[in-house]
Amino acid sequence: MKVLVSTKETQGQRPNDFCWVPEGEIVKYGFDCDGDAVDGSCGCRRSLVGLECSKATTTMKVAQVDFTKGELKAMLRESLIRDGWMDCYKTAATKRDFLTREWAAFEHLLEVAKNLPVGTIVERREEVGPRRVVA
Repeated sequence: MKVLVSTKETQGQRPNDFCWVPEGEIVKYGFDCDGDAVDGSCGCRRSLVGLECSKATTTMKVAQVDFTKGELKAMLRESLIRDGWMDCYKTAATKRDFLTREWAAFEHLLEVAKNLPVGTIVERREEVGPRRVVA
C-alpha cells in the first residue's frame, strides 16, 4: 500500500520549509490554526505531522509500505491517544465520531499517494498534492 512519509528531499525550495519528522515516518494531517495563512508563521496549513513523533514537515514522499488499512487505522488511533486528542471527547460516541473523521482525512492522504508513483515528492498548500520539482 502507498502512503505519504516524511522526507528532507527538496527541503529549501521554499524559504519557509521545515522538517522535524524522522525520514520515512508516515504522516497525517495535524490540526490547523484558525485563520493562519498558508505561509503564516505557524506552518500548520502547509505541513503534515508524523504518526510517531507528532512533529511536522513541509515535504512528503510517496512510499510503499507493508501495512494493511486496518494496521494503519490502529496506528492512527494510537497516535491520537498518545497525543491526548481522544481525551478531549468524553463519550464513546463522540470518540468514535472523532476517530471516524480523522480516518476519513487519513484516507484522503492514502488516495493522494495511491495516484502517484513511489518516490514522488509532494507538499501541502492547504491541500496535499502539488508535486515538487526535484532538481
